[in-house]
Amino acid sequence: MKIFALTAVLGAALATAAGAAPPASLTIAASTTVVNYGSPVTLSGKLSTQKSNQAIGIGATECGKTQQSKAATVKTVAGGTYSAAVTPTIGTAYQATYKNVKSASVPVTVKPVLALSRSGATWTAKVTAGQALTGQAVLFQRYVKLHKRWKQVKRVLLTATTPGPAKPTVVSSATFAAKLARGTRVRLLITAAQAAPCYVTATSPSLRA
Repeated sequence: MKIFALTAVLGAALATAAGAAPPASLTIAASTTVVNYGSPVTLSGKLSTQKSNQAIGIGATECGKTQQSKAATVKTVAGGTYSAAVTPTIGTAYQATYKNVKSASVPVTVKPVLALSRSGATWTAKVTAGQALTGQAVLFQRYVKLHKRWKQVKRVLLTATTPGPAKPTVVSSATFAAKLARGTRVRLLITAAQAAPCYVTATSPSLRA
């Protein structure tokens, strides 16, 4: 009798354990992990319960900060999937949250946008980002066709700033003189060391001298 009762209890316990739902989990991924300043990124993932209409919070931890801020709130669709568009203005780590469940973090690095223009013998370098980069240097380079590589012509220090069309955009700039053979391909480069800690290396589109 005792053996029968014990067997019944164990059977009920095993049935309960077998019927218990596994703990929920949540994933997150970015459409790209390196983006130009001002360009959007799509974050997407899946809730393991596969339920639709569930609220997913997207948190963002920006470079230089330890506190996470709210970037978006979206609802899951069929199959428990979700997606959200974000536009990082600085290197940012994103994390998804569902109730007490958190995903891993996915980092998205940002390239400042470089632009080079010319008026006569005077050149203008502009770097657009979410913070001023005055005091940092960009490299003015020319393309050496024979060696198939870019060669430094001048190191240019960014000295001025102007506000962009919307906060937090800032345009850091400098003007400089340089003489080059007509038709020479030129560009700007900001190295990882100069863009750090919150941005990564970037180049401008090339143009002809």
